[in-house]
Amino acid sequence: MTDLFQLLGQQQKTGTLNLKGERKVIQVFFDKGLIVGATFPAKTAEENPLGERLIRGGLLSPGNWQKARDQQKEELLSIGQILVKNSMVRKEDITAVLRLLSFEAIYSLFKWKGGTFWFDAKPVYYDPNFVEPLNAEYLLLDVLRMVDEWPLLEKRFPAFEMVLQKVNSLNTLDVLSGTPWEENRSFQMEVIYDLVNGQRTVQEIIDLSFVGEFDTCKNLIILMDAGVVEPALISATNKKGKGIQVSKYLLSSGAYLLLSVLAFFLIYQLANARWNRFPLSQEEWRGWQALHGSFKGIEDAKTGNAREVFFVEENRYPKNLNEMRERGLLAR
Repeated sequence: MTDLFQLLGQQQKTGTLNLKGERKVIQVFFDKGLIVGATFPAKTAEENPLGERLIRGGLLSPGNWQKARDQQKEELLSIGQILVKNSMVRKEDITAVLRLLSFEAIYSLFKWKGGTFWFDAKPVYYDPNFVEPLNAEYLLLDVLRMVDEWPLLEKRFPAFEMVLQKVNSLNTLDVLSGTPWEENRSFQMEVIYDLVNGQRTVQEIIDLSFVGEFDTCKNLIILMDAGVVEPALISATNKKGKGIQVSKYLLSSGAYLLLSVLAFFLIYQLANARWNRFPLSQEEWRGWQALHGSFKGIEDAKTGNAREVFFVEENRYPKNLNEMRERGLLAR
């Protein structure tokens, strides 16, 4: 995948790269080697990734989107020009959303386990008033960094239905001053922190922040580790807290004692049955070793990709890993 994008960029290709996975098809549009768009093809004429993202993020109402679509059929203008002309959406917001759509689509490609592709070498059409062409190689560096870090973030947010709240609703991010977390503070983090209100889920914060799934989750985890944001005692499906009764029951003295006894006997049985490699059985131990080997293979592949990118930029291979780390091609 990395080599394919680099090749199209270096050869300054113009056309549409079609990538087909198990259930999805993603199209990436190139103009003279620069990425000018990436999206999931719409199933119907009414479906449009830009419209769906603007509506989901609260920047546009479904009614105004339909009005813009109707007006576009009568005028020879792009949908972006219609929206700006009628003051429905700001130009900079459309540009930001189009860039985010491209970035998220390409980022999702690196989560695929396999697929096929074909390239249609033909002119591509886009509105230069709203689209910022992206350098394929620089974009790949960001995407590979995110793919590398995502497994750690995913463990903290296994489901985006989690609701978050501020530890102290009166605090601003000034509380980070003088702490190890101060260097992570940014305008992006300010936006995300303001969206945390004890009612919104992680997915809703992602939709409203317009900074992407990865950066939103990373900033939320930093805020949680800094002690200014925490999970709320409500779920996405029941924000009135009816499920809290279960937690109270489990915390009662009788239930706590019962769980403690059961845990003791479970650990005792496991220790007797799997003493040599407690708590793993022989089969589980072999599986762990195989998984460890897979991780090593992934790291070797990342190092290889970083070496190739270094070669493209410097016209030579790096002397050691530190050279690639200093250039930001490998994690320190």
